[in-house]
Amino acid sequence: MGMTVGAILVSYDINRLHIEVKNAMKALGYTDNWHYGTGKTYQLPNTTLWKNNISSNQAISDLKSICARFNVLLEKAVAVNATEFVGV
Repeated sequence: MGMTVGAILVSYDINRLHIEVKNAMKALGYTDNWHYGTGKTYQLPNTTLWKNNISSNQAISDLKSICARFNVLLEKAVAVNATEFVGV
């Protein structure tokens, strides 16, 4: 479980330092938006990110490592293989 490589969506709750954790995840290649071609850019909710070509296990591992680095409590998280994005 969690070994399939693809576009992974990760959503999490932490107790503090939201901007720092998000920026550290973005430095690892995670993004907080997506778009199709030259179309509209869609923003994800504040503590939701995605990254292509990783596994859900890797996404959770990355998040745990960053939370540990900042001494942040990772309250809950989920990482799923996302094959289709639709949003407003």
